[in-house]
Formats: sequence, structure tokens, C-alpha cells
Amino acid sequence: MINVERAIRIEAPAEQAWQVLGDFTIAELTEGICTRVVVDGEGLGAVRTMFLAPRLGGGYVKERLEHLDVGERFMRYRLVDSGPVPFADYLGSIRVTPAGPGACVAVMTASFVPVEIDEESARAISVTNITTALANARNAVARRRSQTSPDARARPPGHGGALP
Repeated sequence: MINVERAIRIEAPAEQAWQVLGDFTIAELTEGICTRVVVDGEGLGAVRTMFLAPRLGGGYVKERLEHLDVGERFMRYRLVDSGPVPFADYLGSIRVTPAGPGACVAVMTASFVPVEIDEESARAISVTNITTALANARNAVARRRSQTSPDARARPPGHGGALP
């Protein structure tokens, strides 16, 4: 069994980061990993099909949402169809915890058994994917914050660029 854990600091309140990381349907997290994401169902038991980027060999994998605790900002999901990915018994999780009022830490974990691949190579695949997903999350949160910040709103004509 291989365990991979990665964390990043996001300069946004935990609740805002959770809006991105806690959304099982969001495709933004998989940019660079998948070409698209399709979700069947809602809430616990929902299954997302992630179509892998050509650089990863194409094909798809499917994950099922097994646990969701919005109050704790935690979710756990299981790979139910590994497609071409050499992982068995894969279990992943995401947790977002506050780091003061304006920041948080996002943690993603994965545990799995490598299938006909050495542990070092399997770990490298997982680390790369999790690192990419966390960077995508940070970027998605920053984009959303800039779209909703007062500076991003259109300035009314005749106000000299200053908002009341």
C-alpha cells in the first residue's frame, strides 16, 4: 500500500476554498490531468468519470463519492474503475482547514496498491496528479476571488474610478 499526502496554503478563507475543493463535479481541479469530467448522480454515491489527457494515455477512470462532511470540509472518494491507471484499491480524500481568518490549508491524500508497476513510479504518478490538482485549486480560488472582489466590479460611469 502506498500513501501520498500533499498540502498547500491557499490565501482565502477555508469556506471559499471549500467551494472549489468540496465540489465533486468540478472539472477545474483536473486541468492538465483530464480533458473532461462527467458526473452521474448527486451527493453520496455520485460517480465521476474523468477522461484522461492524451499525455497520460487517454481512457478514463471513475471515482465514487463515499463520504462528504461539509461542516468539517472533508470528502473521501474511491476509484471504482481504474481504467488504464495502474492503481488498485485507491482511496482519496480532500480536507480544508482554516489557517487564520484569510487563509487555509488544503490537504489531498491517496492510498492505493500499485498494479504491475514499481512503487517509486506509482508514487511519482500520484504525487504529480495531486500536486497538479492542488495548484489548480489554488488558481481556481484566486480566479473566483478576483471575480467577486470590489476591485473586479465594473466602475459606474462618472465616479472617477472610485466606488462609493
